[in-house]
Amino acid sequence: MEDWKEELFKIGKEILVSLVILGIILGSLYAYTGRWPPMVVIESSSMSHSQESRVGIIDTGDIVLVRDNDRTEIITYVEGKANDYIKYGQYGDVIIYRPMGNLDRTPIIHRPVVYLELNQTTDNSFDIPSLNDLQYDVDWSTSQGERWYNLTGIVYIFDYGFRDARIEINLNELLEDESKSHSGYITMGDNNVSPTGRGRYDQATNICPAPVRSGWVIGVARGQLPWFGIMKLLYMGRTQEVPTNSWYNFGISITLLIVVPFTLEYLYSKWKKEESRDFESEDEESFESDFEERPPPIT
Repeated sequence: MEDWKEELFKIGKEILVSLVILGIILGSLYAYTGRWPPMVVIESSSMSHSQESRVGIIDTGDIVLVRDNDRTEIITYVEGKANDYIKYGQYGDVIIYRPMGNLDRTPIIHRPVVYLELNQTTDNSFDIPSLNDLQYDVDWSTSQGERWYNLTGIVYIFDYGFRDARIEINLNELLEDESKSHSGYITMGDNNVSPTGRGRYDQATNICPAPVRSGWVIGVARGQLPWFGIMKLLYMGRTQEVPTNSWYNFGISITLLIVVPFTLEYLYSKWKKEESRDFESEDEESFESDFEERPPPIT
């Protein structure tokens, strides 16, 4: 009975310690990110850079930490290229935003290409000051020549991303629609490039037809736990885009997480038992030695 109570107390103690450790980890993540939940699971391959997953690149099945955008500055691709600022394998930050600000839609995790500033002082146009930090006709161009202000027409971004895509941002389409005519980010998944090499940015598709307002941004991607988001995708039945090597890496990681602790605990228990036996053996030998050396009693 006493052994049963002792074993139950031991199990309860281990569970409590595990919960405390989990609480510390989650509390630390919340303190760093400033939001809850502090992470998202990647459900598509729009940010992948190859058919295989790579640590440091955002792939399907990865878990990404999301830091509140109030705590960090958002650097666009254009700004990152000018300052050699790289995150997740390319220039600029990666943001998580709600398409059109819709709370019911799944958030999108894409890279902000450039920030458009609506200019209403003269006529309906956009300013893009960050273009001035890059080389005209090499990194960018416009249908209105070498200027970054009072822009309409087309803005061209050359050699974008790891696939050297050509992005053609049609400003007129945004300016002609009042619901799209506002300041915001032009966003795009690193892997969203057509077979002809043109970048399919979100505002030219039904992903998010309007520039992403700052208020739609949930946070900025910071940190990564590769492969472990596969568990959620398995539950959702959405594992079609998970890279093959992610399955292998996930399986190996889970095996190590389960096998290694149990193996270490087994070896430790075995060592403690052997040490206990050695100690008992030494006590017996010491007792026998003392008995043999003790003089016989006088009768």
